[in-house]
Amino acid sequence: MTAIVNTRRLFLRLLRPFEVDAVCDVGSMDGSDALQFRRMLPRAEIIALEPNPRNFELMSADSRLQRHRIRVLPLAASDRETNAQLFVVRADYSPSGNPALRGMSSMHRRSDGSPLAEVAAVQTIRLDSLLATSGRAAARLALWIDTEGMAFETISGASGVLARTQMLHVEVETVPCIGAQQRLLPDVERTLIEHGFSLVAADQPQTSIQLNALFVRADLLHARAALMRWHLENARLRRHVVRAAVPLLPTRLRRFLSRRVNALPA
Repeated sequence: MTAIVNTRRLFLRLLRPFEVDAVCDVGSMDGSDALQFRRMLPRAEIIALEPNPRNFELMSADSRLQRHRIRVLPLAASDRETNAQLFVVRADYSPSGNPALRGMSSMHRRSDGSPLAEVAAVQTIRLDSLLATSGRAAARLALWIDTEGMAFETISGASGVLARTQMLHVEVETVPCIGAQQRLLPDVERTLIEHGFSLVAADQPQTSIQLNALFVRADLLHARAALMRWHLENARLRRHVVRAAVPLLPTRLRRFLSRRVNALPA
């Protein structure tokens, strides 16, 4: 049974023991996750892809990303290299803007009626092409994928580097809530199983419309079985403790925490 835990925290905790040399943050939005990866891996290569031109402009001007050697690229990950359309959702594109809205733009025209600010021309790239020419072509990789309905295409475009990918954290959907033609969790899971990965954790039950899923190489799970059991049990315990404690907190603090801890009610 797939563990229901804070997958973001678990991904971060596994970066060092899995000896990851490079992390690709796909659909970075503002670089905040990339900065967390840098904190865990001071010497690794960190690449952040953000196709939304408004988010990319902010990231390019963010001195923190420059100072921490985050390589920021205005590209959309896909299974082919071409020019495409990005449907940019209307939002407050400022550092203080709502990140939930700033991260909703997609290569699918959203089926939820989100108002558009523009349709931007973007360049798509296969991750295996990008990472084959990176400074660590033989490195152990970790992929963080949040591409608003394009997870399957992103993973298909990484087929050439999946053999040296240790783990993937992927935002997936179980119903076509972003685009009518989007591929869903079963497609993503089937592809990754074919490439030797196992689904080890999610931040929501698989009955949820959208969830984050953590896949780890099956051979790595076997080799590090004791380590994985420890991390998963620790993550389960922490989730239970936090969920039990949050209802007892003041409302403002409870809302603050709910924005930062996966699977917690507001």
